[in-house]
Amino acid sequence: MKDFPFIAKCPIAALLLCCALSPGQEEWASEGGEEAVEEMDDMDFAPTGQERLRERVGGKIPALFQDDEVYSDTQEHMLSELGINNYTAPSIRKIFEQLEGLPPVPEEKALRERPEKLPTDRCSLGLEMGFLLADGFIAVQCGKMNDIKPIALDLSRFGKAMGVGDKVNAHAASLLENAEKGQLAEFKENLAVTQNDVNAELASLRDAEIAHIIALGGWIRALDASCAALNASFSPEQARSVFYPDAPEYFDEILGCVSPEMGRRRDIKRIRQLLQSLVSEMSLEENESPTKEKLESIYRTTEELVREATDEKK
Repeated sequence: MKDFPFIAKCPIAALLLCCALSPGQEEWASEGGEEAVEEMDDMDFAPTGQERLRERVGGKIPALFQDDEVYSDTQEHMLSELGINNYTAPSIRKIFEQLEGLPPVPEEKALRERPEKLPTDRCSLGLEMGFLLADGFIAVQCGKMNDIKPIALDLSRFGKAMGVGDKVNAHAASLLENAEKGQLAEFKENLAVTQNDVNAELASLRDAEIAHIIALGGWIRALDASCAALNASFSPEQARSVFYPDAPEYFDEILGCVSPEMGRRRDIKRIRQLLQSLVSEMSLEENESPTKEKLESIYRTTEELVREATDEKK
């Protein structure tokens, strides 16, 4: 711990550090991570803005984003050793489930203009990969079957740039077939399998933190579409799925532990500020119901977050 003092302040970093250590050192890092978790009760996290019942502790992914899907024995062992498992990497499949049961996504949000040029930094590549996974799910849910092939091609292009192109391509044909047949459940399942294989490949490349960045990109895109749907046809009960402050709180913690190199290439600080704003805006008092005004506030912050995450010029 004395050689890496930041570990005591960032339990997620303890998990990610395992990806850069030799097998003989991983046990030491795991022990450091356990010590960090034990110290968390004395740590101050980003303010929630309001008192609320917490569903998670620092360093754990939100309960609603934990997948019950299983990997192969080989994958699960490797991912566990490298700090990626069902409890440390959010499930894209679970994230997209927040769109189910909501009003239809407005036409202008069903599709988005995707970048023609590949980003030059890992953070932007990971965020865009998450956006593309969400694009595919949203397009199928909105019946935009003709737009799935271009999205799949972009997924392959970005996957290749990240070093996981073979894993993405292995599922492209199945995703296209599901889309053409309107098989939403199967498409969603294939997206989850694609994410699992990408995570396994990233683990083998010792690039664990990008698995979390991909999930962040998918969550931002899904949140933006959800807010647009609810803003067009608001229902307090349906809106409860959006009022989930554990999600932005978790992703804020993740970004607080990324490598210095990643922080230099992107304005991570601004993205974290917006995530912390969402923690406050999504927080409800016990027995308090969502309102249209609160949703509109979340929507405005989310749209700014989309611009920051996709590096759009304002």
